Amino acid sequence: MMKNEAIARPYARAMFELAQKEGKEARIAQDLAEVLGVWDDEQQFFEWIRRPEVPTAAKHDAVKRLFGSIDVMAQHLLAVIVDNSREPLLSTINKEYRKLWDASRHIMHVEVTAAKKLPADQQAALTQALGRATGQTVEIGAKEDAALIGGLTVRVGDRMLDGSLLRRLSVLGDRLKSGHGGGNVDEH
Repeated sequence: MMKNEAIARPYARAMFELAQKEGKEARIAQDLAEVLGVWDDEQQFFEWIRRPEVPTAAKHDAVKRLFGSIDVMAQHLLAVIVDNSREPLLSTINKEYRKLWDASRHIMHVEVTAAKKLPADQQAALTQALGRATGQTVEIGAKEDAALIGGLTVRVGDRMLDGSLLRRLSVLGDRLKSGHGGGNVDEH
């Protein structure tokens, strides 16, 4: 996946910079989502467009017919993707584009995993606290994982804050095994 992101990033950055110059960031994001609706969801099309034996001209023709209503800049991006045989990377290019667009609007996506569903008031409080701490608008994606037992984990990009009971128990177990339990036990 890391390789795909490295390849997709220059396409996304170029597209975002052009869209930003024209004030079309939202339109391009919408167009890319529309294209991906077909590109990723229509299995036959996805398999066909990825086949190296399909002539590039046929791919260009299909893309023009299917996506003629999208902005010209998005059409040019699709043409470049087809020309460079990067069809499988469109989804990753879109994700990288969204990251750039979100960063330009100071929006940070946070993945929160809890042992059970967070009540709406706790999720709102966490969103506000993270927003105050970062100075950004925070959008939370909440997940559940009963294995955490209690507490939660917070992932922001590549960084993970683990405040789960599972992690705390693991650390305590490691301390006890090593003889550094962190305290004395008094026997009576």
